[in-house]
Amino acid sequence: MACTNCGHNLTENFCPYCGEKRFDKKQLSIKHFIEETFEGFVHFDNKFISTLKLLFTKPGLLSLDHIEGRQSRHMKPIAFFLVINLLFFMLMTVVNPFSLHLYNYITFQPFVNFNTQHIIHEKLNATHLTLAEYTRVFDTKIHSDSKGYIFALIPLYGFLCWLLFIRYKRMAVEHLVFATHFAAFVLCYFFLQIYLIIIPFYWLTKIPYSNTFDNLSGILTSSVVGIYFAIASRRFYKASFLWSVIAGLIIGVIFFDIIQAYRMLLFFKIVYFKYF
Repeated sequence: MACTNCGHNLTENFCPYCGEKRFDKKQLSIKHFIEETFEGFVHFDNKFISTLKLLFTKPGLLSLDHIEGRQSRHMKPIAFFLVINLLFFMLMTVVNPFSLHLYNYITFQPFVNFNTQHIIHEKLNATHLTLAEYTRVFDTKIHSDSKGYIFALIPLYGFLCWLLFIRYKRMAVEHLVFATHFAAFVLCYFFLQIYLIIIPFYWLTKIPYSNTFDNLSGILTSSVVGIYFAIASRRFYKASFLWSVIAGLIIGVIFFDIIQAYRMLLFFKIVYFKYF
């Protein structure tokens, strides 16, 4: 029979030219539809879990497998990041490290160092809104924008990888593949930290806020991210142990600066490109 997609003669279950599966009218039955749907969910679930497991157990191997052609066993980098991103923002209903209330921007450093108080004051004069009214609009908008613009971290991490490992002559896409998996790990770590460390701490201690605990939590995050990056980069770039450690230290030190830059990007985007 001829392939229903490209018209070539079909002697196998799958067309050797376009990959289309041999079509049979029996496939339109309710039974086959349910079986195919269930099979798709199971296949996705297995591949996602195996990809997630490898992300944690062997840092850098997902990226290495992808650029060396061993791709069928794992989810594609962007598809994997999309799922992680979706799950992250669906489950992060209590705390979202990428979405801060307007109060934080006009009260605490380093945000106020960017003249945020004056910018908001001018915005209130221009829109004739009270601070409370504008806060509601801003908080709603940043909550949604923080999900969509998280992809901006991937090219940023990719650029940093290019700077750190420029002498290893990797292609731009290879840096982006590594950066995508690294960004996925960052989201996973934030989720685990918040639900396994931060929330249990404040629930058990019954205190509203602890600056000391917040600082220790930040140090832990920088350390874990830096160590992970060092291990992953050594495996992926085949870098020396010393340079991998140095690269991990650099990423660990500037990690929260990158997060703060992303937060400020959201702030200026909402203030200057959102009209109400």
